[in-house]
Amino acid sequence: MAGFLPAPATPWPERRDRALADRTLRGAISRTTHHLAAQRREAYAGYPRGEELQEQALASRRAGVARLDELIATASRNVEARGGRVVRAAGPLDVARHVLDVARRRNALRVVKSKSMATEEIELNRRLEAGGLKVRETDLGEYIIQLAGEHPSHIIVPAAHKTRGQIRELFDAEARAVGTAPPADESTPALTAFARRQLREDFLRADIGISGGNYLVAETGTLVLITNEGNGRMSTTLPPVHIAVVGIDKVVASWADLGVLLQQAPLSGTGQRLTTYVSLISGPRRAGELDGPDEFHLVLLDNGRHELLDTEYADTLTCIRCGSCLNVCPVFRTVGGHAYGSVYSGPIGIVLTPLLGGLAQAAELPESACTLCHACRDACPMDIDLPQHILSLREREVTEGLTARSLDLTYEVWARLWASPAGYRSTTRLARLGQRAYVRNGTLGRVPGHLPPPGLLAGWLSTRDAPPVAAETFHEWWARTRGET
Repeated sequence: MAGFLPAPATPWPERRDRALADRTLRGAISRTTHHLAAQRREAYAGYPRGEELQEQALASRRAGVARLDELIATASRNVEARGGRVVRAAGPLDVARHVLDVARRRNALRVVKSKSMATEEIELNRRLEAGGLKVRETDLGEYIIQLAGEHPSHIIVPAAHKTRGQIRELFDAEARAVGTAPPADESTPALTAFARRQLREDFLRADIGISGGNYLVAETGTLVLITNEGNGRMSTTLPPVHIAVVGIDKVVASWADLGVLLQQAPLSGTGQRLTTYVSLISGPRRAGELDGPDEFHLVLLDNGRHELLDTEYADTLTCIRCGSCLNVCPVFRTVGGHAYGSVYSGPIGIVLTPLLGGLAQAAELPESACTLCHACRDACPMDIDLPQHILSLREREVTEGLTARSLDLTYEVWARLWASPAGYRSTTRLARLGQRAYVRNGTLGRVPGHLPPPGLLAGWLSTRDAPPVAAETFHEWWARTRGET
């Protein structure tokens, strides 16, 4: 049984076309992804040990996934030995129920959150707000998209699709709503200064802080957060309660494993040797310590992950959410993350969304949102075979009957006709006759969607021009000039 991921509200063609029509979005996404990809290349070029450490990190992650249940048990014991509480959550309802139970017991009303894809995955904000809590995202990018009422468009750059002008409009509206001074202008310092002023009050008044977790070291039960903003530490130390929602796939065996893994996400994602902040959290505040929460709760989220063990997709559990595959994907670079209709976008999203949420609700992604260029395989520091997984999911779509019967029939007839020279020649002659009404200036333009094969040509030609079938094929020319068939 698969886990839970929210289903897209509109079909892929509609989401894709909306993104293609938004030139501002396309420009912002293209600039961001090209910049991050270039930083990654420069980082590895100037770091001779980078590839060696990457191989060690890969071996560490695969070994950890192979003994995941054992490591989860060890980590849980060590967290509890240090005064923390561990909760196993099968899905989103379990997580929300635990957080709301803690909030009621503590009479909590305000929650501040550090950036967390796991909580985005289970729509935790919506569930907590429905339970009466006020939730504030404190990562700058997450703060921006929360004001916009959107989800992240990129795993590590949530507001990658926004320009500074759009961000200033959001901040101006927020300033009017709360009665404070708006940003002085749309420069980066002015925008960040506004966000800092607004968020400072939220940190000081928060009853609960919620974070994700990049790694969980089983050896000592230590939660590891890697961030480039100080909000992670503010969210986990100032509120009296810290709740960390961590996927079970984030558990690593030892500090030696963490040592080789720590650089991988920043190197591949942002081209940094190390993120600005590395926070190591080992339970609640102890006697004599000046900061830290009174309570620490570790919520270990499954949501379909355990089912991937011992399957051909098990290597997806080694993903470190660096976003490197998104930065090189030609589809993502063109339409951005929201077009995928899922929390996880880009190549890793094409694979994770059907695996965690069920293939039936996301069958369109493997089929339509990938060119199989293999750039993602080359970029992935964990060597996840994303292209092969996408092909496998396409095959499953067919075997599980998730593709349109009209499309299946089209390909069946096409395959039979082109299996023989006579069939190939016949279809060529028919295509030459049928295309006459649609050839303009030497190219075959858009054709109506009702023409056979059903929708296939219309979908292909809606975004590209194609050369028409030649007035004379090579075989026909050969027969005419050489007298041979």
